[in-house]
Amino acid sequence: MGGAALALTGAATVISVSQATDDTPGGLERLPAAAGPALREEAVPWRRLDTLAERLGRPVSLGTVLREARHEMSAEAGCAGEAALPADPEVVRAYCWERPDAVDEDWTPVSVTTSADADDDGRWGEDRVVLSAWTRAPEAAGPGSARVAFVDAGDPARLTYTWGLLALPAAPGQEERGDAYRPLGAEVRGMVWYQDKLLATVGRPDGGETLHVFSLDRVHRTTATATAKATARGDAERTPFVLPAVASYRLEGDGCGAREEGSACLGALSLDRSTAPDTLVVAERRAEGPSRLWRYTFSRYPGREGLLSVDGSGAARPVESFRTEAAEIRGVVSYRAPGETRDRWYLASDPRETGGGRGALWAQSAGERTARAARCGDYELPFCWAAGARGLAHRPGTGELWGVSDAPGRGERALFTVPLGTVDASLE
Repeated sequence: MGGAALALTGAATVISVSQATDDTPGGLERLPAAAGPALREEAVPWRRLDTLAERLGRPVSLGTVLREARHEMSAEAGCAGEAALPADPEVVRAYCWERPDAVDEDWTPVSVTTSADADDDGRWGEDRVVLSAWTRAPEAAGPGSARVAFVDAGDPARLTYTWGLLALPAAPGQEERGDAYRPLGAEVRGMVWYQDKLLATVGRPDGGETLHVFSLDRVHRTTATATAKATARGDAERTPFVLPAVASYRLEGDGCGAREEGSACLGALSLDRSTAPDTLVVAERRAEGPSRLWRYTFSRYPGREGLLSVDGSGAARPVESFRTEAAEIRGVVSYRAPGETRDRWYLASDPRETGGGRGALWAQSAGERTARAARCGDYELPFCWAAGARGLAHRPGTGELWGVSDAPGRGERALFTVPLGTVDASLE
């Protein structure tokens, strides 16, 4: 149902983290919506999914997954170290992963999304849930490339988690060998949860760009197949669940390596519930600007819950497209507060490739001439966000902004929350 009516106001203006001065960017350039990347929908055949289910057994509910979450996150003050949390604004709550996950440099957390993205009441059934996608680079040991932490956030004083593998259904040749699924073979860059679907952007070494879709109605237990043993490194208890993809959206045009207008580098994702209808926000990930931001709508047809709206050719097309000079975009949230006439965009950027430590969190609304950020340190620079700044997620009901940080060498990885109002108050 491409071209659905969209009630949107405003755009975004952002600034590159490579600028360590007070230089401010000009306004974000609005592009024709059609200039954004078209994503061709490809559904996994039901027969293949049914064959997979026969081998892995009946799916389990998310409630069952959460009840079996045995890994406990620490909420002790200082558990993550100073750089793992923003210097300004101050966080309300912070949680640290168990040490094996905190120091494992093969795996990198890349996103955070919550049950407030999945459902507008902030819960999935009776549960409050946080999900965080982690990725393993292709050159790292082992075939696995993506997993998701299922975090039971029902008790803010005690968060527990377990792991699920993001995978693809086995190809016909692999099925003959007895394998039920195979690793993605690529890096995940962002993930968002909407209704019963997880949507994850995936980039391949050859530049191929894909948005994979996973269904929470098809969460299976891992089995003793060769793939399961290799992916879980022989520890089925560490990765007890698997989510095979049910659909994908493949980029029409050149992949991330190209600089032409038709190329794209699919990166961070978020959900904007302040638009009507809800929209998927996609930020391009490039080491150098310019980069682009896009909005896509979701399908309203029965049986297509959580999938994108597509046109008659089966392609999802953006309803808004922008170009910015920003680079290394690792997290993005757009939100328009009740009573406001402008959208405000929040952008998490990671400056480590320029020798920095902390990240930056920029905010910008249409019509403003400058990007705004908290300022800290002796030089009042804008790099006040967490080290290794990654994904962002907003919970409209509570006003929380969730973030995830990554500094594995010191074991400084954390999930944390900051009231969005506090973020706004810190902006200069």
